[in-house]
Amino acid sequence: MSNELSSDIIGPAELLEQAATALDKGDELEAAKIFNTAGNIYMSVTEFQEAAQSFERSLELYQGLKDESGTADAMYNLGVAQINLEQWDAAVKACEASMKIFEKADNKDGTADAMYGLALARLGLGNFDDAMNYFKKAQRVYKTIGNDQAVAVTLMDIGTAQADKEDLEAAAKTFAKALKLYKDLDDKTGIGTAHSLLGDIAELKNNQKKAAEHFVNAAQCYMESEIFDIAREVVERAEAKMWDVPKATRRRLRRVIDDIKDALPEETDEAPDDDDLLDVPDLD
Repeated sequence: MSNELSSDIIGPAELLEQAATALDKGDELEAAKIFNTAGNIYMSVTEFQEAAQSFERSLELYQGLKDESGTADAMYNLGVAQINLEQWDAAVKACEASMKIFEKADNKDGTADAMYGLALARLGLGNFDDAMNYFKKAQRVYKTIGNDQAVAVTLMDIGTAQADKEDLEAAAKTFAKALKLYKDLDDKTGIGTAHSLLGDIAELKNNQKKAAEHFVNAAQCYMESEIFDIAREVVERAEAKMWDVPKATRRRLRRVIDDIKDALPEETDEAPDDDDLLDVPDLD
């Protein structure tokens, strides 16, 4: 979103020190921007509590400055952090407040993002109908501004919510729409994810042939995206179905599965935890 500084390779701890320095100099606007940037970096490494604290500091400063653009931005970012922390009521409040400011400013990108966040928060509270309403509102605005990537992501979330309610027919149709859009965008990761979810649904409906085909397609896309761990997982799911599919399908898919497995790199040790990479200071 807006009001964010370029952090290059600076870590959040150093940014927070810069924000404190800006405050000491009386430059509250600069400090607000830095806190917001630090929050986004924390979000990128899933340090959601630290992100929320940074966004709260940013929001407080923007509100004190009566900077509506900065307030909306920090408020929305705080709502996203709260969604990840499963603080649903607080997230609803933050997303609703940011949405109103974005609408007032005719900021369609911000409005759509806030609607999307509000949908996720409502879904977290178990309000399926309200969530679908906001997902569809966000989708319409994303279409208006030509953000097809966001439309596809929204479709995936709608489909996942439908699948969670065991409305498999509706979910399959929604994932198929997302798949078509991802293909138009040539988004290999999106295509792979859509195929994987369609495979899940086919599996639940006991259509093992279709499930295996979707899993193989997903694995191929993940390979092209170099997301090897997920490619390995999905191709193993496809391979497990080889004796549950017709002979002709088995022969056809077997060759592709073997090619994927041969191309997969050897498994490596897990990367270190984010906590080992970041110095997370106390913001108090």
